[in-house]
Amino acid sequence: MEEMKDAPVPEGEEPKSTVQIVEEVLLKSVKQSTFLMNVGLQSSRNNSRKTTAEVFAHVRDLEQKLQRSELQADLVQEELAVIKMKAEESEAARDKELELLRKKSQEQEEKLAHLMALFGAKAV
Repeated sequence: MEEMKDAPVPEGEEPKSTVQIVEEVLLKSVKQSTFLMNVGLQSSRNNSRKTTAEVFAHVRDLEQKLQRSELQADLVQEELAVIKMKAEESEAARDKELELLRKKSQEQEEKLAHLMALFGAKAV
């Protein structure tokens, strides 16, 4: 397999993908490829071109699905990051408002204590 991967590519042709190399090795070394059967494709020596085309079409389809899944995962990650940022901002605003309310409450308590002291009332 390594030899096939490292073999020089004739001009004008694209290098063979890893999937193509694996398929060639499987077709040469195994009479009936269980790999191809497991992915839903029958290996047939009489119809190897058709099988190869089916394998490549299936592989392309799976690669496209994988790319779409990866893009969706990236979008979900971005949305999650935005949601986390908004949650943090919201929490910070809530904490700030809570602190402000505590200060106002403390001021009100101090004013009430001062008024009660002025009028000679006992604090409860």
